Amino acid sequence: MTDPVVLAAQEAFALRLIGNNDVSANTKNAQAIAKAWRGIVHRLDPDRFQIEALVSADLDQKIDVWDQESGTAYEFKVSGKNAASEFYKDVVKALIWNEKRKRRLSRLVFITEEEWGRPFLDAPMPRAYIEYLTSQGLAVEVEYVTHQASQPKAEESATVG
Repeated sequence: MTDPVVLAAQEAFALRLIGNNDVSANTKNAQAIAKAWRGIVHRLDPDRFQIEALVSADLDQKIDVWDQESGTAYEFKVSGKNAASEFYKDVVKALIWNEKRKRRLSRLVFITEEEWGRPFLDAPMPRAYIEYLTSQGLAVEVEYVTHQASQPKAEESATVG
């Protein structure tokens, strides 16, 4: 994994609560992780990465991070629970973006937690859908963050929190 935006997700994911069954605490924790990730990415290059880029005003949907140089959209589902549903929704956002914008997305990177996300996304139907989207001009990748991160930090001086 060398993509700095994905590395930033892994770094922010280090804030993840483990073994907590409190839904409210987990929701707040997921929000804090997403916020930390967006902050790390913004500090990487605020002129390159647009945070929460509006797909279309009439739809009130946003892309988590848009890399304006590469035409890549990044979506981060902190919890792997319901990752498949979120994945399909995020693909639709990318497709609608490309319908409504002159600057099209060439790539979508969906990031989620490995333990819960991989069983549903590393499966025949999502793989077939990804192949189809690629044939239609939208490269789609699924990246996973893990609890035991051994990858280097996205930005050595970044602080999460």
